[in-house]
Amino acid sequence: MIFVDTNALILLIVGFIDKALISSHKRTSIYEPIDFENLTFLIGDLEKVVTTPNVLTEVDNLLNNFQKGHRWAYYQVIREIITKSSEKFLEARKVIDFDAFLQLGLTDTGILEICKNCDLLITGDSKLADYANAYGIKVVDLVKIRNNRLN
Repeated sequence: MIFVDTNALILLIVGFIDKALISSHKRTSIYEPIDFENLTFLIGDLEKVVTTPNVLTEVDNLLNNFQKGHRWAYYQVIREIITKSSEKFLEARKVIDFDAFLQLGLTDTGILEICKNCDLLITGDSKLADYANAYGIKVVDLVKIRNNRLN
């Protein structure tokens, strides 16, 4: 199981819609098409993807404003990802009791707890990546990879 966090899932969706949008879309402009290609290589099969209702809601809130031709493509891509991936759920009343909640908030703390039973976490959130590393979770930080490539 590979947990794909909000920022990584946004990159995945925008790249599936049109790789040319990656560098111009406000949510993915720090990335390049190579980041999308690396992400799809890491994931392989969408059926390995794990997410949460919180992450899917965040993604939809951030991306559901596509216009014209991209709007239909967005719905096709998000539907495929939702159909092929699996969702894990932790009740908010349980998540708020974890130590990380004060630092990471509801969504990321839930991700951290779920990832303790995953093979890999892919994220664009370096703070979450640092916490995951501290818990011994195998993590790929897309921002760190991008920054290393630019140096």
